Amino acid sequence: MMPQGAKNQPKISIIVPVYKVERYLPQCLDSILGQTFGDWECILVDDGSPDGCPQLCDEYAARDPRFRVIHRANGGLSAARNSGLREARGQYIGFVDSDDWIASQMFERLYRLITEYGTDMSQVGYLKEYVGYASPKRLVKQVQVIDRKGIVRDNIYGNRLPNYMWNKLFRREVINAEFPEGKVFEDIAVLNHWVRDIRSAVLAPDMLYHYRMRKSGIIHTETTRRFEYFDAYREKVRELCSIEPDAISDEERSRFLWKAAINSAKIIARGVPDSESRMRLTETIIVLCQGFPSPAIGALGLKRYFRARLLLHRPAWFIRLMRAVASINPSRNHRKNHLFD
Repeated sequence: MMPQGAKNQPKISIIVPVYKVERYLPQCLDSILGQTFGDWECILVDDGSPDGCPQLCDEYAARDPRFRVIHRANGGLSAARNSGLREARGQYIGFVDSDDWIASQMFERLYRLITEYGTDMSQVGYLKEYVGYASPKRLVKQVQVIDRKGIVRDNIYGNRLPNYMWNKLFRREVINAEFPEGKVFEDIAVLNHWVRDIRSAVLAPDMLYHYRMRKSGIIHTETTRRFEYFDAYREKVRELCSIEPDAISDEERSRFLWKAAINSAKIIARGVPDSESRMRLTETIIVLCQGFPSPAIGALGLKRYFRARLLLHRPAWFIRLMRAVASINPSRNHRKNHLFD
């Protein structure tokens, strides 16, 4: 398709929040410029970036009128995305993170899927990009269409629908709420609302998004604020089950919550260097577990059941065990050595 930069309403609005990614931004924007689907606008939201990103955004806008730039004071990822949403004119909305890049056919594939199958959302697979190698995440083996009950079920209990914004395309009408500002794991929170108006989704196996694994991102999301991840998942279960109460069973709901609690506590145990902070954050997880049904071997399996009991009754032992296991895990250390930055 030929570029349609002069049109008042492009088919797709691509929202790219930009902050301190001068090293990676050209690759991201070049990959958008190279899309085989040309009827798009790209809204670059400079979130008060202190490096050369504002100038780079302006340079790309000067090169191609489909790029539009918003310069704003720093307010975080959610605020930047909301600024982009307010300015978006497209019939469909997509997101790209500014340190990542996309395959040339990604938005053409997403657009063809959502229009040909008549759904409210389309999704493709992705690759986790490390220095020197990539880890594929195909998500489905073939094209699949699922209804809202299936979306709720899989978003809570399955593996086909991760909460990421960046491998999806949304029909504009389903975007019924803005991203919550001042919170981490904002994708989880906003999808809880959008699902109310998503009647169906189409999923394809094509791995077309390249997600750059960076040290700064890992540190931010997997240590001191990890209990907020768990709290976000508790809220997700509550909201999504209010939309489709029969989507998952009580046992499945309990298994999901305990799995999230164990994972959060495990990453805190391994990633927080200060012992007092580790214990404080672990105790926060334990408090959030109050009110759950008691963990059951049948629902969790022996290993998770043992870890759940240890977390509840011997948190110091849980922390020591998780740190010991991590220290002898060669695959975990290998991945850490190949992170960008």
